[in-house]
Amino acid sequence: MRRGSFFRGFLATLLQAATCISTQNAQRILPGQGTTNQGPITILPEWDVLGPFRIGTREVVWGVDPLEYYGGAQRINVDAESSFHSSLTGDATLRWQHVTCNTSTASIGSTVDFDLSFDQVDWDFAQKIYGWSAFQYQAWLKGGIVNHGTTSQTITLFTDNILELWVGNLHVFGGDFFSFGRAPLVVDLHPGSTNLTVRLVREVRSMGGIGPPTLQSSLRVQAAATTLHVLADDVVLPDLVDGRLCSSFGSVTVRNQAGAWLTVRQLTATSKGKIVGIMYQEITLAPGQSRPLKMTFDVAQKLDNFLYFSIKYSQDDSAMHELTFTVVLTHTNASSLQKITFLHPSGVVSYAMLKPPLVSAASMHEAAVLLNLHGAGVEAGGPLARHMFDGAPHLPAWILTPTGMSPWSSDDWHTWGFADAQAAVSAIPDWIKTNRWEGPGVHTQRILVAGHSNGGQGTWFYVSHQPDRVLGVAAASGYTSIENYVPYVMWTEADPLQSSILHSSRASFRHELFAENLIGIPIFQQHGSADDNVPPYHSRLMNALLAQTGHLATYSEMLDKGHWFAGTMTTKPMMDFYQHHLSFSQCNQTAPDRFNFIVPNSDDMGSKYGIFVDQLLTPERLGKITVSVSNNLSRPYWHLRTENIHRFHLDSNVRLSNSPNKIVVDDLPHSFEIGTEKTSFVRDEAGVWSLEVALNWKTQDKRYGRQRGPLDAILRSHGPFEMRFDSNKTLTVAVQASRNFLQYFGADTNIVALAEYEEALKREGNVITICSGASVPNARIPHFPIQISGGFITLNTRDRRVIHVPLAAGMGGVWLRPLPGEKLELVVWGYDDIGLRQAARLIPTITGAGVPDFVILSDQARWKGAAGALAMGFFDHNWKISPASYLP
Repeated sequence: MRRGSFFRGFLATLLQAATCISTQNAQRILPGQGTTNQGPITILPEWDVLGPFRIGTREVVWGVDPLEYYGGAQRINVDAESSFHSSLTGDATLRWQHVTCNTSTASIGSTVDFDLSFDQVDWDFAQKIYGWSAFQYQAWLKGGIVNHGTTSQTITLFTDNILELWVGNLHVFGGDFFSFGRAPLVVDLHPGSTNLTVRLVREVRSMGGIGPPTLQSSLRVQAAATTLHVLADDVVLPDLVDGRLCSSFGSVTVRNQAGAWLTVRQLTATSKGKIVGIMYQEITLAPGQSRPLKMTFDVAQKLDNFLYFSIKYSQDDSAMHELTFTVVLTHTNASSLQKITFLHPSGVVSYAMLKPPLVSAASMHEAAVLLNLHGAGVEAGGPLARHMFDGAPHLPAWILTPTGMSPWSSDDWHTWGFADAQAAVSAIPDWIKTNRWEGPGVHTQRILVAGHSNGGQGTWFYVSHQPDRVLGVAAASGYTSIENYVPYVMWTEADPLQSSILHSSRASFRHELFAENLIGIPIFQQHGSADDNVPPYHSRLMNALLAQTGHLATYSEMLDKGHWFAGTMTTKPMMDFYQHHLSFSQCNQTAPDRFNFIVPNSDDMGSKYGIFVDQLLTPERLGKITVSVSNNLSRPYWHLRTENIHRFHLDSNVRLSNSPNKIVVDDLPHSFEIGTEKTSFVRDEAGVWSLEVALNWKTQDKRYGRQRGPLDAILRSHGPFEMRFDSNKTLTVAVQASRNFLQYFGADTNIVALAEYEEALKREGNVITICSGASVPNARIPHFPIQISGGFITLNTRDRRVIHVPLAAGMGGVWLRPLPGEKLELVVWGYDDIGLRQAARLIPTITGAGVPDFVILSDQARWKGAAGALAMGFFDHNWKISPASYLP
């Protein structure tokens, strides 16, 4: 099909419909345009502070608010004589302190900046004992915001470096911990003063490990002047290559600032008077919700310097309104660094920066991909990332820098960011076709992965989880794992079994545990000896662990160099490594005489020398396969010894020079012949291995594919999340969860009422069900092990034990349930408002919290965190509660 031909039929219908739309309400919105204001809105400069209290790395997701023991910060009155207990201060007590903060007020709104230090704490001594963990703490502030007008006003509230707050009686969890700014709160503010109660959490990873550990954050309020707002800084468009868009997808993020539901009926982009981009389906937004609108562009059209956008929307099927705005396009050429766009597996539009190989290298049939994973706080299209490879203009590779869907790569290049990186690689063949590229083709089966800092950590994740897809690894200043970076020693004390479940939930991200998976893969490590951001201990540790496996990785520690310096990714040793391993041959891999394969319970895991583990026996333990390779009359023969493996197969797409003709599994007296097709094996309840004969074993009562992993498996959605609610109360939580998904992952969410569940199931996205009260909607499989009815929550164990827990005030919970086609449902339930708020915290936001498959929370979880769970644990490969779970 010729470029652009798919557009024509749709455009004819679109143009016909456009003639019937009223444009009398059209407005032109440009970045920086002023807003109308019914009366000034100011945030007060006088605040009262209570803190510091201890908190562990990423523990805030679980609650652990010490003031909840006293009734909660929102309800506690400021009293200079009242004292509270804290393990960080002298005499283990602290009191309210009054502070005056810097504020600024302009015609468009008001800002307050918090800059707190707690000099009563001997931070230096604490750091000598507990390291960076001592520089993490929490505090509460109480202040106010004033609407000087005579009527209620809708405002947007930006919460930089803030995760949790109260606006009057409205509780908000999620906020904007990393200051992304793409999904602020929308709040109706009554005339007069409204209390603000703000929880601040200091984190070393985002705020630094240099003492004294001050805490900076800000609140910024603006009047919401328009019903529908376009986020000018979050318009995602590809660059123009020779006057044409180099990719076919774009995205515009909008926010519903009205108090009613809103439907975007039409979104078009025009250039030179022609429609060149459209949104194919209508999008509905709940009050206060932000959503990215996906567009498809005609890449055959030559454009000028601007795109003119028109958004047509309506409220409650009322008259149509139009909003217009203009975007300036970026011109480049096919051989230069450029922004390409593609679809994340969830269906939202993402982008990456692509530098093709030189056209003069066309004698090469295919060039490899150098996948460059950026560090935390780095925008892939920003100046730092754009110039990382300036020192490598002639490198024979497709240099690709994905975003991970945020400057923090969403979840540290794990489940969501990892999927974005893979999708970016898969987008290169489309770019070649779209731009009629005449240079080298692209080899995408195996890639060279490089990264710096958090991206260096991402390289360890990529190579340990997809060893068969990696040509080599270049890790610069990367940390080994999040809990080894800023240790979790300050977490609230919990039952040892609860703690072990949290550790198991984070096991997939403990790269130290998977060093054996890197056998046979070329590795180059680089670290500055004076790095005070990611200490060189991390690279030294990984190098030592690799050596213990017999893998001698090359390590270059650069004397007196810090965390980042000009040319970090193009030093001479690193360039030599690139050059050597990018000149790959099409020869098959060769399995060594002996190797181990370590497997977590995660669908992010691929194969090692063709061995792919489909299911573990128990999800809380790692799986392991030890392989001995030998030749029997020149016929390769493999002996596999398994630990905690239930089902695996041999991937015929992985080409080996010594792929097995026969294998023996464990101590079976016979071997299995291996053909050219995929061969699968399953272990029965007696522990005996056999060839898989049930080709249709992937039924709804079996856990497989994208369903594997702890609670963050819900992120493996192949469409917008379907967020269903059962009341106005749960709608507020649904909007909060939708806002958090967009803020932290760049994800899209379709909010639907409970009655629309069947329609939601027909779509591709995973489902999140938010409900409250003494019951929950039924699961799609019979006899699901968690039920709520008759005043009890009932847990049915694998050994047929039935546990009844009486429902009580403050209870809540989250758990995964299976849906057809590898989809998942996440139930978020609260017996009352308190329980629902506590459960909703566990919907994925910031990574590293370690939430297992199911958690049932007591009221005490508000201040005890995970230690306040009544039950928590995992579901096995049959969706049964694992015996290692923590149960009453």
